[in-house]
Amino acid sequence: MKNKLDQETVLEIKDLVVRFIVEDEVVEAVNGIDLSLKKGHTIGLVGETGAGKTTTAKAIMNMIPSPPGKIERGEIYVCGNNVLQMTPSELQTVRGNDVSMIFQDPMTSLNPVFTVGDQIAESISLHEKVSKDAALMKAGDMLELVGIPRNRLSDYPHQFSGGMKQRVVIAIALSCNPQLLIADEPTTALDVTIQAQVLELMRELREKYGMAIIMITHDLGIIAEMCDEVAVMYAGQLVEVGTLDDIFNHTLHPYTEGLFNSLPNIRNRKHGHKVPLKTIPGLMPDPTNLPKGCAFSQRCAYATPECSGAKQQMIRASETHRVLCSRYNEQAFHIERGN
Repeated sequence: MKNKLDQETVLEIKDLVVRFIVEDEVVEAVNGIDLSLKKGHTIGLVGETGAGKTTTAKAIMNMIPSPPGKIERGEIYVCGNNVLQMTPSELQTVRGNDVSMIFQDPMTSLNPVFTVGDQIAESISLHEKVSKDAALMKAGDMLELVGIPRNRLSDYPHQFSGGMKQRVVIAIALSCNPQLLIADEPTTALDVTIQAQVLELMRELREKYGMAIIMITHDLGIIAEMCDEVAVMYAGQLVEVGTLDDIFNHTLHPYTEGLFNSLPNIRNRKHGHKVPLKTIPGLMPDPTNLPKGCAFSQRCAYATPECSGAKQQMIRASETHRVLCSRYNEQAFHIERGN
């Protein structure tokens, strides 16, 4: 189903709810999120393990395994088309052409018994009506695009380093020039030097092709370096969404404050100060038994009894900045950043 979106809007998610039904329990993985992304922009999706980041990414691709997963409600428009209403053949066309995904571990994303050339060419052949030779020719072009000589087309994954495998995975994801690239922890398994090279490559390709990118990561440094916008996720909900400046310099949600304050402050290190890191107390709530009110209230230094009983509503603090906190509108309430 086509949605009349702004032509610059590559992705729009409306009220997405995803559940996993496991034996007698229901895992509330994603709980009513709204998100949009424009062409050429990068949004960082950040939060703890289990917050629902990867589930959201898989829902965009309509790849939630069923059973046990189920998209209970919501709409997801990729390039104006609702992927949740597509047939399997329509989805196969959209995946690769309109949206591609780089999964967390390049070591397990490649088939060890096929050459990297065959694996890139296969992706091209699925989406473009070209001969096998033409697909291999374009596969060589894609390898060169990500900085690997085309004479390595006939090599197998085990002959590549971790960083080069990740480049191959990126080449596969970009082989059909998607308008939206989802990168799920794309540098987790890489050392710092290779991580910087992969991020630089993704930035260059975004500028060259005008792709929109969703960068899923725990690393706020990567967010600062790569993203125009940031969406902070907690217990299946977006708790704060804004521009990079909004989130980093005008923090509004206590959970976002906790993420920043748990990082070491380089200024303290320069001045020889030994300042202990401020951890967020407690654990994220059990997704099979989420509280009725604010999911963060049990860990929040600002929580009142009303927070644990009242369902939170997303509040628009500015044109670009939204926060899920009932205390935000209180005149005396403000977040104090810094450690």
